[in-house]
Amino acid sequence: MNVQTKRFGEIAVDESRIIHMPEGMLGFAEKRFILLTPPELGPFCWYQSVDNAELAFVVVDTKDCFPGYAVNFTGEECEKLGLDESSEVIFLSVVTMAADPAAITVNLQGPIALNPDRMLAKQIVLEGGKFTTKHPFFSDVAKDLLAGAAARRSGAVGVMTGA
Repeated sequence: MNVQTKRFGEIAVDESRIIHMPEGMLGFAEKRFILLTPPELGPFCWYQSVDNAELAFVVVDTKDCFPGYAVNFTGEECEKLGLDESSEVIFLSVVTMAADPAAITVNLQGPIALNPDRMLAKQIVLEGGKFTTKHPFFSDVAKDLLAGAAARRSGAVGVMTGA
């Protein structure tokens, strides 16, 4: 299938790579996304709506940037994501870019939990104040990532573009 994007034009996407978010992202109606992982973006990816060329979020895989980041799921969340005890979960956090790199932040309070086996995702809103929506991206761990650890990024659900 072909997907129109604002940044990369029209791209061909294997339908098995479409991520389904039955509840969408907070504040947005779109429910189908793809993960674009252009090589020149380093640790950053695009979480692109399949149905709205204008809607895309810059995201990072939290395992690469914030080791030890963990989320406890409710039974309902596990059910909605089709998770069992052996399921892998990828946590994507939305990045707020800025002209000043020191001002780039990551939303660790509202990660996108992705079950790559079922291509199901849900935005989880964490309570309790442990995480923030504006966590500085350039912590020591993120600096290590930018120094070359981007290669650790799993291509399990990514779509490479020619852009």
